[in-house]
Amino acid sequence: MADDADKTEAATPKKREDAREKGQVAQSRDVSTVLLLGVGALAIGSALGARIGRMLVDVARSVWGGTLLRPDSLGDFHAVLLHHGVLMGLALAPVVLLVMVVGVAANVAQVGWLFTIEPLGFKFEKLDPIAGFQRMFSTDRLYELVKSIAKLSVVVGILWLTLAPGLPRIFALLSADIVDVLREGGALLRRTVWIILAVFAAFAGFDFFWQNWQFEKKLRMTKQEVRDEAKQREGDPKVKSRIRQIQREVAQRRMFEAIKDADVVVVNPTHYAVALQYRPPLQASPKVLAMGKNLIALRIRARAEELGIPIVENPPIAQLLFKTAKIDREIPENLFQAVAEVLAYVYKLDPRRGLRWRSA
Repeated sequence: MADDADKTEAATPKKREDAREKGQVAQSRDVSTVLLLGVGALAIGSALGARIGRMLVDVARSVWGGTLLRPDSLGDFHAVLLHHGVLMGLALAPVVLLVMVVGVAANVAQVGWLFTIEPLGFKFEKLDPIAGFQRMFSTDRLYELVKSIAKLSVVVGILWLTLAPGLPRIFALLSADIVDVLREGGALLRRTVWIILAVFAAFAGFDFFWQNWQFEKKLRMTKQEVRDEAKQREGDPKVKSRIRQIQREVAQRRMFEAIKDADVVVVNPTHYAVALQYRPPLQASPKVLAMGKNLIALRIRARAEELGIPIVENPPIAQLLFKTAKIDREIPENLFQAVAEVLAYVYKLDPRRGLRWRSA
């Protein structure tokens, strides 16, 4: 395994996709927890919470009234339990459903839609005691430990600061009516919960950035890993270079073979060479069979001399053809007139070529 100091490159898209398929994503559980607690607190403090409170009062009155303690029969006892269970279920159902939706939404917002069973698979390395011991003292475990201690300390401190001044009033509620207990206790609980949630939200924000930073750090790659991945994705550069070289050689062989069908070669006189063919009425305009620069131009010229193909020195036309025309394509329209003059010149030198064009 590469040393972390060597992993200086950002993760490639393929590395990120592979990690995602394995269920490795940057996710903060604290963000989901805070959202769930916040939504739950809002729901309890709303009309739903009032409804749940009324249900609790009804159940308490039934208990204190002796309905559950002295039923007339076992069937009555079951009926009472079922009745209150259904009422409590109906009261809690909206809150439970809301919490489930928020929990799913919190995870989707962080990592998107992701379904994979890869993390559930059995891995032999998980049985390695040395690796397990190393994980116990890893940076992640140390961070989680420090975070848990900090949370516990903050919660204890908040509870002490909020509840200690009201302890006499809390003890006085022990003998008060249930309605007064719920009202006073609810107000104190709401204040304490919102303070704790505010602090936990700060923890969650820090944890979100920490988890993303750690995830990016774990995904980092060495320069060699980036090169290896590029080879796998695009092929070995040496092999690709060899393939391109072979393709160029094949194309050049075909090009030199095609010179035998050329009617004229326009040169500059050694830097550029363009072999042209004109077969009216099969061709609307002259077509480039071969062209090259420097050494290739000299070879085209030598091949034309071997085959007895006329060679015309016209540097401007040769340069324009080389820069604007393409092999095995007809010449650009703006060069028709100039090339026609070259062909007319060849016709004057060898009238038999002109007769061949007219009879083609």
